[in-house]
Amino acid sequence: SIKEWASLKVIAYGQRMVRRFRGSITPVIVALLVATTLAVANTAPAQAQVELQSQRADLDTAARALIDDVYQDFLGRSATSADFERFEPRFGLGQDANDVRARVIGSREFHADVANSSRRGFVEAAYRETLGRAPTPGELDRGARELFTGQGPLRQRRIDFAEVLLERADYDNDNLGVRELVLHETDSGMIRRFAFELDSNLDRNDAMAISVSIGGRQLSGQMTVRAFENIVSFIPDEPVERAGKIVGLVAVDNGNKVTLADISALSNFLPPRSEASIWPDRVFEDQRIIAYYGNHVTPLLGVLGETGPEAAVQRVNNAAAPFDAPDKAAVGAFEMIVTVAQGSAGADGNFSSPSQLSDVAEWIQIAEDAGLYVILDIQPGRSDFLTESRVYEELLKRPNVGLALDPEWRMGPNQRPGQVVGSVSAAEVNQVSAWLSNLVLENDLPEKIFMIHQFQTRMVRNREDLVDRPGLATVIHADGFGSRSLKLVTYRNVGVEPPFYNGFKLFIDEDTRIFAPADLLALTDHPVPDFVSYQ
Repeated sequence: SIKEWASLKVIAYGQRMVRRFRGSITPVIVALLVATTLAVANTAPAQAQVELQSQRADLDTAARALIDDVYQDFLGRSATSADFERFEPRFGLGQDANDVRARVIGSREFHADVANSSRRGFVEAAYRETLGRAPTPGELDRGARELFTGQGPLRQRRIDFAEVLLERADYDNDNLGVRELVLHETDSGMIRRFAFELDSNLDRNDAMAISVSIGGRQLSGQMTVRAFENIVSFIPDEPVERAGKIVGLVAVDNGNKVTLADISALSNFLPPRSEASIWPDRVFEDQRIIAYYGNHVTPLLGVLGETGPEAAVQRVNNAAAPFDAPDKAAVGAFEMIVTVAQGSAGADGNFSSPSQLSDVAEWIQIAEDAGLYVILDIQPGRSDFLTESRVYEELLKRPNVGLALDPEWRMGPNQRPGQVVGSVSAAEVNQVSAWLSNLVLENDLPEKIFMIHQFQTRMVRNREDLVDRPGLATVIHADGFGSRSLKLVTYRNVGVEPPFYNGFKLFIDEDTRIFAPADLLALTDHPVPDFVSYQ
């Protein structure tokens, strides 16, 4: 299959420069190669890495295929042995495809054959090849002047000119790119993890392997793929110094097609993730969440506020234990109403009041130490969900913290909480989920619970338009109290199917013949809920 790989003309022209950080941060160059030969489906990451390290000749072949493709594109011919010798023996250790492109565009052959041997001809040809258009008269004049007055030999001036255009071109023809490369550092500044955020998903059932080098030195280590399929990480065996260019080769076999992709990104330095706080990538894959609901400062809004956080840990663990099943462990959680709807307008006129962040942070830390989740519940009053959710952005960066929206308390401009049942549009919910998903991806967090409470169909308008976001486990939580039959009717009316998840609320005092854990686990005509809360 390496021969097939070497012959394919599917090199992506991707140099996605993430410009969020400039100046003091050196560009980090990443070449992602997608191929068919390095592992079998469901191969363990460590085994795949061993196989990858043993097939360096195959990687060299892939690098030659990439170089040859550049020659075909810009000069209309295959690369010769002499052409290959102009580049480092292991392409992945020294340069990415845009380095090759710039040097080929800057070559005398390109200048003579494509650019008609004139400076203006070179500028026009370079624009057409990289940006897909002719230069404007002003661009043509400036480019020719730069080639005439620039420093160094003419060939280097042509290369420099091509590099600028390639950066502007932002090539990506195969729809596989990297939004960002995130480097996780130790306290001493060593790199302990490379995380590539892709701009499209991979299938986690595909065979995958990875190779990363830094400063021309091949690293040994292993890869992981986040379960929401667009975070690929490389963990070196030992933390490494950040010294020189970083280049990565990723091999993926989906059994049907081969893609080669070349991507560049700037590094975004983030605080190291706590190794003691590793949460599952798929929240509901092997576990069911059982929560105590309420505001943490008063028992009037739910059972959670009846005790302090330490006692609440024990109570919710006791409540979760009967839900344990062989295929799904029961994990406790706090669902904390952090922005509480109010009967009066308040100073800001929003009819809602946020909690003290320090108080919420204390509960979150205690929950995290005990292995519990926390879901921050928003009752916005006359405000909107995105505005109120942003108040808790720093807390939502914690790996065990999710977000819940309660449309019952989303008021219109002339409505008051408690007088009417509120509602929210799917568009507003999608705004929040887009923001939260981006927060998860940018900070390389485990999947988060994203929950919407509902007990009437009108509470979420155009619900069919809700978007399933990467990094979020979206739950529709069947709210409302009453008899068993009434609650099951509500559950049926608002229930969802994959990719969304179902939640079920139990009211300790208000429900008639409250469902026991065994009753919910034995449901057959309705899905067994993934999330259960007690109020």
